[in-house]
Amino acid sequence: MLSYRHAFHAGNAADVLKHAVLMFCLDYLRQKEKSFLVVDTHAGAGFYSLAEGYAAQNREWERGVWRLLDQFHLPPLLADYTTLVREALGGELPPAGRYPGSPALIQKLLREQDRAVCFELHPADFTALRENFSTDRRFRLLREDGLGGLKALLPPSSRRGCVFIDPSYEMKSDYSTAPEHLAEALRRFPTGLYITWYPLLGRKSGAGLPAEAGGEGEALRETLRGLYGGNRCTVELRTAKPPALPGTFPGVPGVRFSGTNSAPRMYGSGMVIYNPPWTLREALAESLPVLASLLGGEQGCWDLWWEGE
Repeated sequence: MLSYRHAFHAGNAADVLKHAVLMFCLDYLRQKEKSFLVVDTHAGAGFYSLAEGYAAQNREWERGVWRLLDQFHLPPLLADYTTLVREALGGELPPAGRYPGSPALIQKLLREQDRAVCFELHPADFTALRENFSTDRRFRLLREDGLGGLKALLPPSSRRGCVFIDPSYEMKSDYSTAPEHLAEALRRFPTGLYITWYPLLGRKSGAGLPAEAGGEGEALRETLRGLYGGNRCTVELRTAKPPALPGTFPGVPGVRFSGTNSAPRMYGSGMVIYNPPWTLREALAESLPVLASLLGGEQGCWDLWWEGE
């Protein structure tokens, strides 16, 4: 959907979770000398100004990454990410620097022998992406559908890689096309490291989605968990109360809320990760309580499922 712009949500709570995990996974791949490929299926522009433009309209970063920048005793998974963002933004308010999106984080962690392929369909974002990364010979930039383009890239010649899938879910079709393409990718490259993000929505967020608080995110989570029988983990971070559904208890498994329908449109988000680093389990268990507290306060909560062979 070409009306969606990453910049509106730059630096929000979902960004913090998925980007910190992405950095951790790439750092894990770096521990072996052999090269790896990173595929970013929905790359955006790569860098964003938080002080002006789209990101300044809702200022979602104030309830997200900004709450981490004055914290200097964070768990390692969060500290590494926060240090990089702090260096990029500086300590001023509004931030004077450029906020790094996923391509910028990937660029920081790629070695000389590694490669990245970044997809982006929006013409303005792709123009910015090209301006930011076209001189880096490790990058290949494509104005194409990232999910549709996965098949041609897998498996990588090194048989080592990370696929970062981060759709907007503005269209209801995103909830079906993401797992469909992911299933094909798994058939071609079952040993790859895959990170698939999804939102937890409390209200209508796009064309074709039901107006009431629904379970699209939860349903997608279960679909993704069922696609792959190997090692996988699911992580969810909720920073606000989920809305009450008519005739149901307004809660989530393992967590009790007494919230109302005044919840924000996206009250949390999650990721399903295939073939995660074994060290990620402890890192998430250490980091999620901190994130829930900093970003959600009393309403913050989290879940972590670890499954596999």
